[in-house]
Order: sequence, then C-alpha cells, then structure tokens
Amino acid sequence: MDPIHRPGAIPEPLNLGDGLVILRPWSLHDLPCIEEASTDPAIPRGTTVPVPFSEAEGRAFIERQWGRATSGEGVSLAAAETGRESATGLICLMHRQQPGVVGLGYWTVASCRRRGLTCRGLILLSRWALGLSSVDRLEALVEPGNLGSVQVLEGSGFQHEGTLREYFDFDGTRSDALLYSLIPADLG
Repeated sequence: MDPIHRPGAIPEPLNLGDGLVILRPWSLHDLPCIEEASTDPAIPRGTTVPVPFSEAEGRAFIERQWGRATSGEGVSLAAAETGRESATGLICLMHRQQPGVVGLGYWTVASCRRRGLTCRGLILLSRWALGLSSVDRLEALVEPGNLGSVQVLEGSGFQHEGTLREYFDFDGTRSDALLYSLIPADLG
C-alpha cells in the first residue's frame, strides 16, 4: 500500500525538488515562515496558522504538520526555495472521504509570491501523488476572489470543474468555492 494511505507511516523519502524549489518536512528553522504567515489577512483564516504568533504557537503548528503523516490524515510539507533556510510556504495532501481522492492545500508567504515557487511546488507534489497507485484524483478548493491562487492552480495544470455555492464557512459567513482537479490523464 502507498505511504499516504497507510496510517502511521511517514512517506520517505519525500524531499522533492526541481533545482529551485524543494518540498521537505517541516523544521523548527521554519518558524520565521509561520510568523510571517500569521500576519497575512487570508492565510490564518482557512488554516491552523496561529494568530497572534508566538514561538510556542509556531512550534505547535509545526508539530501538527509532523503529526499529519503519522496519524494517517495526510502529508504536510514545507515549501522552500533551494538554498534558503526557512520555508516560503506550505503544501499539503489531505485525505478526502472518497477513496482515491486527495485534497490539496497550499499557501505562500507574501514576501515570496509572484515568483513561480508555489506553481513549481504544486507540480512536484502533484506528479508525485498521482504516481501513487492509491491516488486517482487531486482536488483543490479556492475562493473565487483569490485570483493568485486560481492562477497557481491553472498554471499547475489543474482544471476548473465548477463552483460549490456557499461552501466555505469563515466565522459564520458563507462563501463560494471554485473546485479544481488534476487526474493522471491531465499530465499528458
């Protein structure tokens, strides 16, 4: 069975890179990334990034990311620029209820956006995941107004499938979600 579907197993090795971007396990050296993410108006809203940031809360965030693989929940990786000590963002794969379908999540700190790093990271992780025999489909959900995220998904080969009306609930406020997917046939 593939590591992403074997509860308690940590997928190893999972350092994926293309010369510019590396996806790797989280480390305590990534605390500056978590601190910057905590100041972003959007990142904490849909994630467990702590607000306000403290070193203890940052460590707890990193420990939660480590625990996702061991609990069987999914895989959370630090996305980093090659040669940079601290991460630039997060890319994760999380189990969906439908067998063979895996959800994809990601964020990039503001100081590292618009350089193609997130798109490259999504391509690396998507190809790896769709190479597992137990993964047939990747899905990503994004708010319609998040044009940067839409561009990242489309630039990574994801296909827009439709809109899930009033899908997200952010503190009692409903919001639509755009549904994107990637399947092995899309890899050409």
